[in-house]
Amino acid sequence: MGLKGVDVMKNSVCTAIALVAALGLSACGGPRAFTQGQYGDPEEISMLDDKWNQNDMQLIAKKMIGSMETWATSQSIGGKPVVIPEMPRNRTTEHIDIIALYDHIKTALVQSGQFSFLDKAARQETAEEYEYQSSGYVDPTQAKGPGKQKAAEYFMGGVITSTIQQVGNKKVVYYKATFELTDIETTEIVWTDHKEITKHFKKKSIGF
Repeated sequence: MGLKGVDVMKNSVCTAIALVAALGLSACGGPRAFTQGQYGDPEEISMLDDKWNQNDMQLIAKKMIGSMETWATSQSIGGKPVVIPEMPRNRTTEHIDIIALYDHIKTALVQSGQFSFLDKAARQETAEEYEYQSSGYVDPTQAKGPGKQKAAEYFMGGVITSTIQQVGNKKVVYYKATFELTDIETTEIVWTDHKEITKHFKKKSIGF
């Protein structure tokens, strides 16, 4: 076979390889828009990837809600403990919406009737509203002013950490969430609990 024949054969082989690759990519599917969906049960455990998901949040929230309710029941406290959430801490390498986790816990505890929560983020807006209502634009008999806000009794703090182990095609993701209530007057930690989550993953080989 001459050089020209060799070149032709090489070109044919390259063309065939390119065609197979193109067909393979087509079969696997390129980037596609999600055009059809359905509602699912938010309580259903689903792990589509190895990242933090809503199930992790629900497991942690459920543990903390139950633990705090048990603590409140065991205490001889007159009235509901008044709690103000502190800035949550995320010590993992992932983006975790801890505010959403706090809201989940706060909502359940308020609805239980065992806790009272204060909105720290609204303090500045409230102060500005006091000023406006005392400016003369508002009926003095209806105007609200400072001096009647509740005082927080406890800080609620939380932190989430994680550890990742990966060997070959196996991966283990470990989360630990720790929450605590601190007495503002004495700085004593009066309640604390934690929730651990371990998830195992295995990478599948990809072939045509």
